[in-house]
Amino acid sequence: MAEGRTLPTNNKENTRKMNAKQKLDYKKRVVQIIQNRRQKLEVRRSAWALVGKTAMIALCAYLVLSYLFGIGIVSGEGMYPRLRDGDVVIFYRLEAEQNINDVIAFAKNGKQLYGRIVAMGGDAVDLNEDGQLIVNGNIQQEEVFFATSAEGRATIFPVTLSSNEVFVLGDNREHSMDSRDFGPVTTEEIEGKVISVLRNRGL
Repeated sequence: MAEGRTLPTNNKENTRKMNAKQKLDYKKRVVQIIQNRRQKLEVRRSAWALVGKTAMIALCAYLVLSYLFGIGIVSGEGMYPRLRDGDVVIFYRLEAEQNINDVIAFAKNGKQLYGRIVAMGGDAVDLNEDGQLIVNGNIQQEEVFFATSAEGRATIFPVTLSSNEVFVLGDNREHSMDSRDFGPVTTEEIEGKVISVLRNRGL
């Protein structure tokens, strides 16, 4: 009978080396797979974190613009030269009280309008034939370039304001729609005080 053959020592050594190399390659592949999965998980976490931050910023912006500030676009030249057609207006909603000469945003008949407060609650407002504004019997010294006429307007003068009303006029008195057309503006209709204007030609 033939004697059993044994592998040469060199072949055994090579086999052990190959097995060790295969195990090492396997371990490297496992480590690489784990690292790839970790990276994907980190990317997903980062993406969700970004989504969460974006949503929070959007929510804060919505709350600020809804309850603290408002933005509107001027239509027409009724407040020329203070405001021009197409100007972007920022107004502050939480103004505690209004004052004479404040420029305000207000809602009337479903439209957002802008005008200057010229009289407050309790004041008596009248216009004379010379186009001058009279409040409580006193002619007002105003920095406007146009006469304040009641001709062709719906409001009947004189007008006495209630405690929750203001009288609003546009600076461009000949072309503005204001309290001469629709009467006093109530405090509930006031949306805010104009605090900043972005000219349309600068946008």
